[in-house]
Amino acid sequence: MLLSKINEAVKILDKLIFLTKEDIKNIKIANHDAVFSNTLPKEELAQKFYRLKNEIDEILVKRNKPIEEIFSKDEEIQFNIFREKLNEFYFLHKKFSKLALSVANFYNVLLSKIKDEKPIDYSQKNISFNSKIKIKA
Repeated sequence: MLLSKINEAVKILDKLIFLTKEDIKNIKIANHDAVFSNTLPKEELAQKFYRLKNEIDEILVKRNKPIEEIFSKDEEIQFNIFREKLNEFYFLHKKFSKLALSVANFYNVLLSKIKDEKPIDYSQKNISFNSKIKIKA
């Protein structure tokens, strides 16, 4: 039972790793539609992973054994693979997040420069336009 749950979690992590690598590749070539299309599948996979993790935790708690005896040999091998995959996903997701934040900041700065945004200054007493009408604040 535990072994099958760990195997399923590894498969989900493999899918998340694959999608995150695609996202990194796509964000570098500005293929934002592809990045956005992966958002929902990644969220669904993350929810499945979270449920599996909780199920694994419950199984381990029910075993009520010392840490050295909690896993069989096969479970221990698969759990180590699980840990490696989780670590790989963590670093890939971190890399993707940095890229996404950099792109978002770039577009925000670019947009503010294009719009030539200036802070609103309410201290201006008279503003005149090209007409003969004057506005007084």
